Amino acid sequence: MQTKPTALLMMGLITACSQNSEPLAAQTSTTGKGQSSYVEGTDYTIMERVRFMDSDGFQAPAEAFSVLVPKGWKYEGGVHWKSMQECRGELVQIQWSASSPDGAIRYVSLPHRTWGWASDPMMQQSMQMQAQSGGCGVGNPISAEQYLLEVFGPRELQGARISDVKENTAVLNEMNQHSAQRKAQAEQFGGQVEVRNSAVTARLRWNDGTEGIAFCNVGNLFTTTQDMYTGAYQKFSTSVSSERSYIRYPAARREEAEQFVATLKASYRTNPAWKQATDNFFAQLSAQQNVIHRQRMEAIDQQTRANTAAHNARMGEIQRQGAANTAAHDQRMANMDGQMRSWENQQDGQDRMHSAFVKTIREVETYRDGGGTVELSSGYDQAWSRGDGTYILSNKAGFDPAAVFLDQNWQEMKRTDQ
Repeated sequence: MQTKPTALLMMGLITACSQNSEPLAAQTSTTGKGQSSYVEGTDYTIMERVRFMDSDGFQAPAEAFSVLVPKGWKYEGGVHWKSMQECRGELVQIQWSASSPDGAIRYVSLPHRTWGWASDPMMQQSMQMQAQSGGCGVGNPISAEQYLLEVFGPRELQGARISDVKENTAVLNEMNQHSAQRKAQAEQFGGQVEVRNSAVTARLRWNDGTEGIAFCNVGNLFTTTQDMYTGAYQKFSTSVSSERSYIRYPAARREEAEQFVATLKASYRTNPAWKQATDNFFAQLSAQQNVIHRQRMEAIDQQTRANTAAHNARMGEIQRQGAANTAAHDQRMANMDGQMRSWENQQDGQDRMHSAFVKTIREVETYRDGGGTVELSSGYDQAWSRGDGTYILSNKAGFDPAAVFLDQNWQEMKRTDQ
């Protein structure tokens, strides 16, 4: 049984954000005059906001994020917490999927992955030992395209042929905007820091004739430090693939699938209260680790001075070198762990990144909904809102949901440029 982060257990206020909106009730076929020919799914589409829960980190399940999906579509997944003994950079795992009623169209979002690399052989060996015990993976920093072709594709895309790989400029710009803050956080642990981001989309095709689209991004953080005892420069990196998702569909239903994924990604919303609670947990965890590290370093220094005084010059030199190696190793491990925490905390930009992914595949339209706005897939002439997170899109001339459903809560929305 995995240990849950106890620092989150008192955050009962989050559950107030996990209440689902009431779904649109099915209406009987008592429509107004001339309305009986309208068919759901053909003449209009109802979009409902579905909410995904975190059932591990709190005393009661809390809403973590939500998206818009067509009424009747299936969905599953949510947030899962790994144990504290596993990779800290992957502690909070988000995995979910959504599919059409017949299962022919399916979107899958996989958990992010974290891995590291070090130039120091001793450090590299320590990382590999930790990886064998459930820690973060070990590997060279690579681009999003390399990760898609060499890791994501072979392991997760079930034999799909990958083609038409394109840089996702909108998402890359968004990642770069957030890199300055992450770089500053990493520099608190010392050394020179560099960030390299990449994001791509690609077309997929399977042997059964189905097609798909893959979305992938990778952020690499490089740190160069100088050993205080030897003066040698050492390098290590932390890499995170925070977007690993794809949609699969029959070739004949490409337009329907692209409309679905456009709306889904544009409508992705993180619960701010859930995010604040998880951020607070990681901040407390980092503070505790810093205290432990300082205590360990002080103990090492005291022991080193005692050994130096008690032994002859030659033995003292050996022991000082041993203490120096231990201290340098602990410092590098603490630096990498702290940077993984800072690097993993990227949820601030995820909402905008999800939205930006859409622009490489299909445009969306922005509508005025009450006092705010909502982005829905393009290709429809009209859109209505019920005020409860449910929407209807239609190209059918004369269609009016207020008449079809005998429900005056439906209000037509107007497009906006913002």
